[in-house]
Amino acid sequence: MPSSATAKKIATLVKMAQDLRQGEHFNITRLTSMKSLCADPDAAGQFCLHLAKLTKIKLNEKMPPNHLEAETWLKCKGLVSEAITGMTNYLSEPTEESKDSLQKLLSRVQAVNNKYKNQAWGPIRVIQSSDVLLVEKALYGVLQPSESSQWGYQIAREYAERYHPSYGNGLIPDSALLIEDIADFWCQYHFDKPLSKWLDTSKS
Repeated sequence: MPSSATAKKIATLVKMAQDLRQGEHFNITRLTSMKSLCADPDAAGQFCLHLAKLTKIKLNEKMPPNHLEAETWLKCKGLVSEAITGMTNYLSEPTEESKDSLQKLLSRVQAVNNKYKNQAWGPIRVIQSSDVLLVEKALYGVLQPSESSQWGYQIAREYAERYHPSYGNGLIPDSALLIEDIADFWCQYHFDKPLSKWLDTSKS
């Protein structure tokens, strides 16, 4: 049975989303609660898969970005779909064969964002597709269960962090709905009900 601490963490995410809708903004480290929520590798794996699926939905709704050629754009969409299928199969039946297949897929996913730019303080990775980067982190979260806490935090950060000149990088008003997506997953996972129903139950 979920602990009261888990319910408190979900409530904190809800409050954060509400504050963001009111124009607040927060440092991305506010999401460090993901580390404890993702301490269980099984939960972390499902969380990574869930955010990858949501990312696929958003990706399919987007127009192709100007900086990517049509062929590369289609490749990105195909890799995201392939990764979701691979993660689903591996989490359902984690065999050495399915793990090896997922490792090979990870290499192909990494190759999308494999360009680096030299800076005075060292090379900086150039991200061509943030959607593919999120899926890359999801694959790591599934394939490295011993580091599930760290990858759970990293994928939540990748999913919810946004930029606006008025706020900089971090959790900004545009992040509100994304934080609710995260809270909704944990409600479904621990309480078997969507966020809206869980909030109604909590109020009563």
